[in-house]
Amino acid sequence: MGFIMFLARKIQLEHEQNNVQFQLTSISNKLQDYTNYVSILSSDSVQMADMASIPTTLFSQGLFELGNAHNQAVQIANAQMGQAQSSGMFGQNPNPQMMNITYQKLYENARKQIQKQLQARMNEEEKQLQTKKTMLDTRLTMITKELESLDQHIGSGIKSQISNYGLQG
Repeated sequence: MGFIMFLARKIQLEHEQNNVQFQLTSISNKLQDYTNYVSILSSDSVQMADMASIPTTLFSQGLFELGNAHNQAVQIANAQMGQAQSSGMFGQNPNPQMMNITYQKLYENARKQIQKQLQARMNEEEKQLQTKKTMLDTRLTMITKELESLDQHIGSGIKSQISNYGLQG
């Protein structure tokens, strides 16, 4: 009867081992995608080629976030430009080139800040995935050790049963 219980436990552990290995593979893929996405976010200005290299698992999220970052940066730059104009920073006869350069700098600064926020959020998600991966690695090690122990018990049980019935093993 003990032999059957050991076999049932072994089957259960093998199923759990497969499940944990699948989760580890999935998490490893996500971590790689997050690393690639964060490297895109860390660039000074995101170009169309950068957007095309966003990992497929994060593509729609990435396009949404980058589009949203652009829109927020435009709003911030417009608000700051309005404040600068109302404060008389450009004088009575504003130079259009100077205003364009100022607006571009305001936009770039706002965009960089938003990208840093996105990058920080993605880094936090990456840390959470890394923690989960570490826990799964530990669980997989425990399962593997228990499976090895079960194999030894099953093997010794089989040898014991064989010798009880006068068979040779």
